[in-house]
Amino acid sequence: MLERAMLKKAAAMYSSRTNATERTGAGCSAHLRRRRRVRDRPWPGLALAACCAVLTCAAPASASGKVRIVATTPGLADITRNVGGEHVSVDALMRGPENIHNVKPKPSFVVKVKRADLFVHTGLDIELWATQLVKSARNKNLLPGHPGDVDVSRGIQLKEVPQRGQLSRALGDIHVYGNPHFALDPLNGVIIARNIADALKRVDPAHADDYQKNYEAYAQKLRDLTARLVEKMRPYQGVKVVVYHRTWPYFRDRFGLVKVGEVEPKPGISPGPQHLSQCIATMQSEDAKIVIVETYNSKKNAQFIADRIGGQAVVLAQEVLAVPEADSYEKMFEYNVDALIEAFRAAGVEPGKSAAATGGAAAAP
Repeated sequence: MLERAMLKKAAAMYSSRTNATERTGAGCSAHLRRRRRVRDRPWPGLALAACCAVLTCAAPASASGKVRIVATTPGLADITRNVGGEHVSVDALMRGPENIHNVKPKPSFVVKVKRADLFVHTGLDIELWATQLVKSARNKNLLPGHPGDVDVSRGIQLKEVPQRGQLSRALGDIHVYGNPHFALDPLNGVIIARNIADALKRVDPAHADDYQKNYEAYAQKLRDLTARLVEKMRPYQGVKVVVYHRTWPYFRDRFGLVKVGEVEPKPGISPGPQHLSQCIATMQSEDAKIVIVETYNSKKNAQFIADRIGGQAVVLAQEVLAVPEADSYEKMFEYNVDALIEAFRAAGVEPGKSAAATGGAAAAP
Protein backbone atom coordinates (compact mmCIF):
# COMPACT_ATOMS: atom_id res chain seq x y z
CA MET A 1 0.00 0.00 0.00
CA LEU A 2 2.85 2.37 0.84
CA GLU A 3 4.58 1.71 -2.50
CA ARG A 4 1.31 2.26 -4.38
CA ALA A 5 0.73 5.54 -2.58
CA MET A 6 4.28 6.72 -3.32
CA LEU A 7 3.90 5.80 -6.99
CA LYS A 8 0.70 7.84 -7.22
CA LYS A 9 2.44 10.75 -5.54
CA ALA A 10 5.38 10.58 -7.95
CA ALA A 11 3.09 10.40 -10.97
CA ALA A 12 1.14 13.41 -9.72
CA MET A 13 4.38 15.28 -9.25
CA TYR A 14 5.23 14.87 -12.94
CA SER A 15 1.86 16.12 -14.14
CA SER A 16 2.07 19.40 -12.24
CA ARG A 17 3.20 22.64 -13.80
CA THR A 18 6.36 24.31 -12.52
CA ASN A 19 8.03 27.61 -13.17
CA ALA A 20 10.58 27.52 -15.97
CA THR A 21 13.30 28.91 -13.71
CA GLU A 22 13.54 30.38 -10.23
CA ARG A 23 14.76 33.69 -11.59
CA THR A 24 11.95 34.18 -14.11
CA GLY A 25 9.52 36.85 -12.99
CA ALA A 26 6.79 39.04 -14.32
CA GLY A 27 9.06 40.46 -16.99
CA CYS A 28 9.24 37.19 -18.92
CA SER A 29 7.67 37.16 -22.33
CA ALA A 30 5.34 34.88 -24.20
CA HIS A 31 8.24 33.00 -25.74
CA LEU A 32 9.35 31.75 -22.34
CA ARG A 33 5.81 30.80 -21.36
CA ARG A 34 5.64 28.76 -24.54
CA ARG A 35 8.87 27.00 -23.56
CA ARG A 36 7.27 26.05 -20.25
CA ARG A 37 4.32 24.46 -22.00
CA VAL A 38 6.63 22.31 -24.10
CA ARG A 39 9.30 21.42 -21.58
CA ASP A 40 7.22 21.01 -18.43
CA ARG A 41 5.14 18.23 -19.89
CA PRO A 42 5.42 14.92 -18.03
CA TRP A 43 8.43 12.87 -19.13
CA PRO A 44 7.42 9.31 -20.01
CA GLY A 45 9.06 6.67 -17.88
CA LEU A 46 10.33 9.01 -15.18
CA ALA A 47 7.51 8.57 -12.66
CA LEU A 48 8.75 5.15 -11.58
CA ALA A 49 12.31 6.46 -11.22
CA ALA A 50 11.04 9.36 -9.14
CA CYS A 51 9.18 6.94 -6.90
CA CYS A 52 12.35 4.92 -6.37
CA ALA A 53 14.26 8.09 -5.57
CA VAL A 54 11.65 9.14 -3.01
CA LEU A 55 12.01 5.79 -1.26
CA THR A 56 15.81 6.11 -1.18
CA CYS A 57 17.46 8.26 1.47
CA ALA A 58 20.08 10.59 0.00
CA ALA A 59 23.41 10.19 1.77
CA PRO A 60 25.63 13.22 2.36
CA ALA A 61 28.53 11.43 0.64
CA SER A 62 29.20 8.29 -1.36
CA ALA A 63 30.52 5.08 0.12
CA SER A 64 34.00 6.13 -1.03
CA GLY A 65 33.73 9.37 0.94
CA LYS A 66 33.79 11.51 -2.20
CA VAL A 67 31.50 14.42 -2.89
CA ARG A 68 28.88 13.25 -5.40
CA ILE A 69 28.37 15.75 -8.21
CA VAL A 70 26.05 15.84 -11.19
CA ALA A 71 26.85 18.29 -14.00
CA THR A 72 24.52 19.04 -16.87
CA THR A 73 27.23 19.09 -19.56
CA PRO A 74 30.49 17.20 -20.21
CA GLY A 75 32.34 20.52 -20.18
CA LEU A 76 31.14 21.43 -16.69
CA ALA A 77 31.91 17.89 -15.57
CA ASP A 78 35.49 18.16 -16.87
CA ILE A 79 36.08 21.50 -15.13
CA THR A 80 34.63 20.05 -11.91
CA ARG A 81 36.99 17.06 -12.03
CA ASN A 82 39.96 19.39 -12.46
CA VAL A 83 38.94 21.45 -9.45
CA GLY A 84 37.71 18.59 -7.26
CA GLY A 85 40.51 16.16 -7.97
CA GLU A 86 40.52 12.98 -5.92
CA HIS A 87 37.79 14.20 -3.59
CA VAL A 88 34.90 14.14 -6.07
CA SER A 89 32.85 11.73 -8.14
CA VAL A 90 31.31 13.46 -11.18
CA ASP A 91 28.57 12.42 -13.63
CA ALA A 92 27.57 14.38 -16.74
CA LEU A 93 23.97 14.17 -17.96
CA MET A 94 24.56 15.22 -21.57
CA ARG A 95 26.69 13.24 -24.02
CA GLY A 96 28.07 16.25 -25.89
CA PRO A 97 26.84 16.32 -29.52
CA GLU A 98 23.20 17.07 -28.71
CA ASN A 99 21.42 20.43 -28.51
CA ILE A 100 21.63 21.67 -24.92
CA HIS A 101 18.28 23.46 -25.26
CA ASN A 102 16.33 20.27 -26.00
CA VAL A 103 17.76 17.48 -23.84
CA LYS A 104 15.25 14.72 -23.08
CA PRO A 105 15.83 13.54 -19.48
CA LYS A 106 16.10 9.82 -18.80
CA PRO A 107 14.85 7.96 -15.72
CA SER A 108 18.47 7.48 -14.62
CA PHE A 109 18.87 11.27 -14.40
CA VAL A 110 16.37 11.44 -11.53
CA VAL A 111 18.23 8.86 -9.47
CA LYS A 112 21.59 10.57 -10.03
CA VAL A 113 20.28 13.99 -9.08
CA LYS A 114 18.48 12.62 -6.03
CA ARG A 115 21.78 11.23 -4.69
CA ALA A 116 23.96 14.22 -5.59
CA ASP A 117 25.61 16.59 -3.12
CA LEU A 118 26.15 19.25 -5.79
CA PHE A 119 24.32 20.05 -9.03
CA VAL A 120 26.50 22.01 -11.47
CA HIS A 121 24.56 23.72 -14.25
CA THR A 122 24.88 26.54 -16.77
CA GLY A 123 22.18 28.67 -15.21
CA LEU A 124 20.18 31.39 -16.99
CA ASP A 125 17.38 29.89 -19.13
CA ILE A 126 19.25 27.47 -21.39
CA GLU A 127 18.61 24.28 -19.38
CA LEU A 128 14.95 24.48 -18.41
CA TRP A 129 14.87 20.69 -18.53
CA ALA A 130 17.42 20.68 -15.71
CA THR A 131 15.34 23.03 -13.57
CA GLN A 132 12.42 20.63 -13.82
CA LEU A 133 14.69 17.66 -13.20
CA VAL A 134 15.96 18.96 -9.85
CA LYS A 135 12.42 19.65 -8.66
CA SER A 136 11.31 16.19 -9.75
CA ALA A 137 14.20 14.49 -7.93
CA ARG A 138 13.06 16.21 -4.71
CA ASN A 139 16.58 16.86 -3.49
CA LYS A 140 15.98 20.13 -1.64
CA ASN A 141 19.71 20.67 -1.16
CA LEU A 142 20.08 21.30 -4.90
CA LEU A 143 17.32 23.87 -5.28
CA PRO A 144 18.31 27.48 -6.07
CA GLY A 145 19.64 29.22 -3.00
CA HIS A 146 20.59 25.97 -1.25
CA PRO A 147 24.19 24.76 -0.64
CA GLY A 148 24.17 22.13 -3.39
CA ASP A 149 23.09 24.47 -6.21
CA VAL A 150 26.03 25.54 -8.41
CA ASP A 151 24.95 28.10 -11.00
CA VAL A 152 28.19 28.70 -12.92
CA SER A 153 26.85 31.83 -14.67
CA ARG A 154 27.50 33.91 -11.53
CA GLY A 155 30.09 36.57 -12.27
CA ILE A 156 29.95 36.15 -16.06
CA GLN A 157 29.74 39.30 -18.23
CA LEU A 158 26.84 38.28 -20.43
CA LYS A 159 26.49 39.28 -24.08
CA GLU A 160 23.36 39.94 -26.15
CA VAL A 161 21.17 40.81 -23.18
CA PRO A 162 17.78 41.86 -24.61
CA GLN A 163 16.56 45.30 -23.68
CA ARG A 164 13.24 45.91 -21.95
CA GLY A 165 10.46 45.60 -24.49
CA GLN A 166 12.50 43.37 -26.84
CA LEU A 167 11.17 40.05 -25.53
CA SER A 168 8.88 38.71 -28.23
CA ARG A 169 8.31 35.42 -30.04
CA ALA A 170 8.60 37.45 -33.23
CA LEU A 171 12.36 37.55 -32.55
CA GLY A 172 12.67 33.77 -32.36
CA ASP A 173 14.02 31.67 -29.52
CA ILE A 174 15.88 34.40 -27.66
CA HIS A 175 17.24 34.15 -24.12
CA VAL A 176 15.79 36.38 -21.41
CA TYR A 177 19.01 36.96 -19.45
CA GLY A 178 21.50 37.12 -22.33
CA ASN A 179 23.45 34.67 -24.46
CA PRO A 180 24.11 31.54 -22.34
CA HIS A 181 27.00 30.07 -24.38
CA PHE A 182 29.61 31.80 -22.25
CA ALA A 183 31.63 28.62 -21.64
CA LEU A 184 32.94 28.96 -25.21
CA ASP A 185 35.35 31.63 -23.99
CA PRO A 186 38.16 29.78 -22.17
CA LEU A 187 38.67 32.70 -19.79
CA ASN A 188 35.07 32.36 -18.71
CA GLY A 189 36.15 28.84 -17.79
CA VAL A 190 38.23 30.45 -15.05
CA ILE A 191 35.09 32.03 -13.58
CA ILE A 192 33.21 28.75 -13.92
CA ALA A 193 36.00 26.92 -12.09
CA ARG A 194 35.97 29.52 -9.32
CA ASN A 195 32.22 29.08 -8.81
CA ILE A 196 32.71 25.31 -8.57
CA ALA A 197 35.63 25.66 -6.15
CA ASP A 198 33.55 27.92 -3.90
CA ALA A 199 30.75 25.36 -3.85
CA LEU A 200 33.11 22.49 -3.04
CA LYS A 201 34.65 24.43 -0.16
CA ARG A 202 31.15 25.13 1.10
CA VAL A 203 30.00 21.50 1.22
CA ASP A 204 33.38 19.90 1.97
CA PRO A 205 35.39 22.37 4.09
CA ALA A 206 37.79 19.63 5.22
CA HIS A 207 39.41 19.71 1.76
CA ALA A 208 39.06 23.45 1.12
CA ASP A 209 42.82 23.97 0.73
CA ASP A 210 43.01 21.26 -1.92
CA TYR A 211 40.13 22.76 -3.87
CA GLN A 212 41.72 26.20 -3.78
CA LYS A 213 45.09 24.87 -4.97
CA ASN A 214 43.44 22.85 -7.74
CA TYR A 215 41.45 25.87 -8.84
CA GLU A 216 44.50 28.12 -8.98
CA ALA A 217 46.50 25.57 -10.99
CA TYR A 218 43.65 24.92 -13.42
CA ALA A 219 42.88 28.62 -13.83
CA GLN A 220 46.49 29.25 -14.80
CA LYS A 221 46.34 26.41 -17.34
CA LEU A 222 43.29 28.03 -18.95
CA ARG A 223 45.00 31.45 -19.03
CA ASP A 224 48.08 29.94 -20.64
CA LEU A 225 45.94 28.02 -23.16
CA THR A 226 44.02 31.18 -24.07
CA ALA A 227 47.19 33.20 -24.62
CA ARG A 228 48.65 30.49 -26.85
CA LEU A 229 45.50 30.06 -28.96
CA VAL A 230 44.90 33.80 -29.32
CA GLU A 231 48.43 34.12 -30.63
CA LYS A 232 47.82 31.20 -33.02
CA MET A 233 44.70 32.93 -34.36
CA ARG A 234 46.30 36.39 -34.53
CA PRO A 235 47.03 36.23 -38.31
CA TYR A 236 43.32 35.58 -38.89
CA GLN A 237 41.83 38.23 -36.62
CA GLY A 238 39.04 40.05 -38.39
CA VAL A 239 38.11 37.11 -40.63
CA LYS A 240 34.43 37.38 -41.53
CA VAL A 241 32.20 34.38 -40.85
CA VAL A 242 28.58 33.33 -41.02
CA VAL A 243 27.31 31.26 -38.09
CA TYR A 244 24.42 28.84 -38.04
CA HIS A 245 23.09 29.67 -34.55
CA ARG A 246 24.00 32.34 -32.00
CA THR A 247 26.29 29.93 -30.19
CA TRP A 248 29.58 31.71 -30.82
CA PRO A 249 29.69 35.37 -29.63
CA TYR A 250 32.01 34.64 -26.70
CA PHE A 251 34.29 32.47 -28.85
CA ARG A 252 34.29 34.98 -31.73
CA ASP A 253 35.17 37.90 -29.52
CA ARG A 254 37.95 36.03 -27.76
CA PHE A 255 39.60 34.92 -30.99
CA GLY A 256 38.89 37.96 -33.14
CA LEU A 257 36.32 36.74 -35.66
CA VAL A 258 33.66 39.00 -37.18
CA LYS A 259 30.11 37.75 -37.76
CA VAL A 260 28.40 39.04 -40.91
CA GLY A 261 25.34 36.77 -40.94
CA GLU A 262 23.41 33.82 -39.52
CA VAL A 263 22.05 30.76 -41.30
CA GLU A 264 18.96 30.81 -39.06
CA PRO A 265 16.64 33.68 -39.99
CA LYS A 266 15.81 33.93 -36.29
CA PRO A 267 17.28 31.97 -33.36
CA GLY A 268 15.92 28.43 -33.37
CA ILE A 269 14.11 28.84 -36.72
CA SER A 270 15.19 26.68 -39.67
CA PRO A 271 16.10 28.62 -42.82
CA GLY A 272 14.06 28.50 -46.00
CA PRO A 273 15.33 28.91 -49.59
CA GLN A 274 14.89 32.69 -49.52
CA HIS A 275 17.00 33.14 -46.40
CA LEU A 276 19.69 30.78 -47.69
CA SER A 277 19.89 32.93 -50.82
CA GLN A 278 20.23 36.02 -48.64
CA CYS A 279 23.09 34.38 -46.74
CA ILE A 280 24.87 33.63 -50.01
CA ALA A 281 24.41 37.22 -51.19
CA THR A 282 25.71 38.57 -47.86
CA MET A 283 28.80 36.39 -47.95
CA GLN A 284 29.53 37.42 -51.53
CA SER A 285 29.19 41.12 -50.75
CA GLU A 286 31.27 40.82 -47.56
CA ASP A 287 33.86 38.52 -49.16
CA ALA A 288 33.24 35.98 -46.36
CA LYS A 289 34.28 32.38 -46.95
CA ILE A 290 33.52 30.49 -43.72
CA VAL A 291 30.25 29.04 -42.37
CA ILE A 292 30.41 27.77 -38.77
CA VAL A 293 27.92 25.07 -37.77
CA GLU A 294 27.29 23.13 -34.56
CA THR A 295 27.25 19.33 -34.46
CA TYR A 296 23.46 19.22 -34.01
CA ASN A 297 22.52 21.66 -36.78
CA SER A 298 22.16 21.03 -40.50
CA LYS A 299 25.52 20.47 -42.16
CA LYS A 300 23.62 20.26 -45.48
CA ASN A 301 22.45 23.88 -45.27
CA ALA A 302 25.89 25.10 -44.20
CA GLN A 303 27.59 23.20 -47.02
CA PHE A 304 25.03 24.44 -49.56
CA ILE A 305 25.93 28.04 -48.74
CA ALA A 306 29.68 27.36 -48.69
CA ASP A 307 29.58 25.60 -52.06
CA ARG A 308 27.81 28.54 -53.70
CA ILE A 309 30.48 31.04 -52.66
CA GLY A 310 33.53 28.79 -52.98
CA GLY A 311 34.03 28.74 -49.23
CA GLN A 312 34.17 26.21 -46.43
CA ALA A 313 31.62 24.91 -43.93
CA VAL A 314 33.33 23.93 -40.69
CA VAL A 315 31.78 21.95 -37.83
CA LEU A 316 33.00 23.24 -34.48
CA ALA A 317 32.52 21.60 -31.09
CA GLN A 318 29.97 23.62 -29.14
CA GLU A 319 30.52 21.30 -26.19
CA VAL A 320 33.08 18.89 -24.81
CA LEU A 321 32.66 15.51 -26.57
CA ALA A 322 30.59 17.10 -29.33
CA VAL A 323 33.32 15.59 -31.51
CA PRO A 324 35.67 12.80 -30.37
CA GLU A 325 38.75 15.02 -30.53
CA ALA A 326 37.24 17.49 -28.03
CA ASP A 327 37.41 15.11 -25.07
CA SER A 328 38.25 17.78 -22.49
CA TYR A 329 37.47 21.47 -21.95
CA GLU A 330 40.97 22.46 -23.03
CA LYS A 331 41.03 20.16 -26.06
CA MET A 332 37.69 21.57 -27.22
CA PHE A 333 39.34 24.94 -27.82
CA GLU A 334 42.41 23.40 -29.41
CA TYR A 335 40.20 21.42 -31.79
CA ASN A 336 38.07 24.45 -32.71
CA VAL A 337 41.03 26.71 -33.40
CA ASP A 338 42.80 24.04 -35.48
CA ALA A 339 39.59 23.28 -37.42
CA LEU A 340 39.09 26.97 -38.18
CA ILE A 341 42.65 27.51 -39.37
CA GLU A 342 42.35 24.45 -41.62
CA ALA A 343 39.10 25.85 -43.05
CA PHE A 344 40.69 29.28 -43.58
CA ARG A 345 43.51 27.73 -45.56
CA ALA A 346 41.17 25.53 -47.62
CA ALA A 347 39.01 28.56 -48.45
CA GLY A 348 42.01 30.63 -49.49
CA VAL A 349 41.78 33.09 -46.59
CA GLU A 350 45.20 34.72 -46.45
CA PRO A 351 46.74 35.49 -43.03
CA GLY A 352 47.25 39.13 -42.18
CA LYS A 353 44.84 40.52 -44.80
CA SER A 354 41.72 40.68 -42.65
CA ALA A 355 40.18 43.76 -41.11
CA ALA A 356 41.36 44.74 -37.63
CA ALA A 357 39.52 42.88 -34.90
CA THR A 358 38.63 43.93 -31.40
CA GLY A 359 38.65 40.49 -29.81
CA GLY A 360 41.30 38.50 -28.03
CA ALA A 361 42.76 41.17 -25.80
CA ALA A 362 40.36 41.27 -22.86
CA ALA A 363 41.92 41.01 -19.42
CA ALA A 364 41.98 37.55 -17.87
CA PRO A 365 39.79 36.98 -14.81
